[in-house]
Amino acid sequence: MEKTVVIMMGVQGSGKSTFFADYLAEEFVRVNLDTLKTRHRERTLIGECLAAGKNYGVDNTNPTRADRARYIPEARAAGYRVIGYLMQARVATCLARNSGREGKARVPDVAIYATSRKFELPHYDEGFDEIYLVDNDGAGMTVTAWTENNKTEESLL
Repeated sequence: MEKTVVIMMGVQGSGKSTFFADYLAEEFVRVNLDTLKTRHRERTLIGECLAAGKNYGVDNTNPTRADRARYIPEARAAGYRVIGYLMQARVATCLARNSGREGKARVPDVAIYATSRKFELPHYDEGFDEIYLVDNDGAGMTVTAWTENNKTEESLL
């Protein structure tokens, strides 16, 4: 199998971690800032994955091109294939999912609004080899190939 990094993208409550757990966890080391707590720990884990040639997935919101640039160039330089998964979810849906969370898993609603306002759709020129759109309708997740012409920001958030 080719060395691969997955970059998850979506606002809080859009289903990123559920998708990762259900579809990627067996083959990818999960890199998540919520669990690692610091960028230093995140960098250390990514460095270990790169050194060992392990597949890994960055399960963070990654809403902007600059956020994604933290991961993509280094992975490409190490010979990794880069796959993006863009979670399709309206803010109202994310707020509803978030309201069902408890403790530290629940984020303030303002965080969801803030992330959605700064969200930038991904583009292949960022270094992605493949980008997929994930629709989580509550009953299951549907994955389709992303083309930069097939959706607008308004239809995603």
